[in-house]
Amino acid sequence: MTASNVLDWIVALLVCWASLTAIFEPSRGASRCEAPIATSGALQSPPAVPTRAEFEEMIRDMKLHD
Repeated sequence: MTASNVLDWIVALLVCWASLTAIFEPSRGASRCEAPIATSGALQSPPAVPTRAEFEEMIRDMKLHD
């Protein structure tokens, strides 16, 4: 095995371990950062639906970034 191959395996294992740790450990600061729960009976308005011109602008911006 070459040194770069061993390094690739070590990096892959570290990434795997970090991902699994993030998935299975409860978030430590979640209780402090939670948004307040709305207790009023007012309904929230649904998010605004973008117009066709806004969709076309978003697509044009995405094409410019590629």
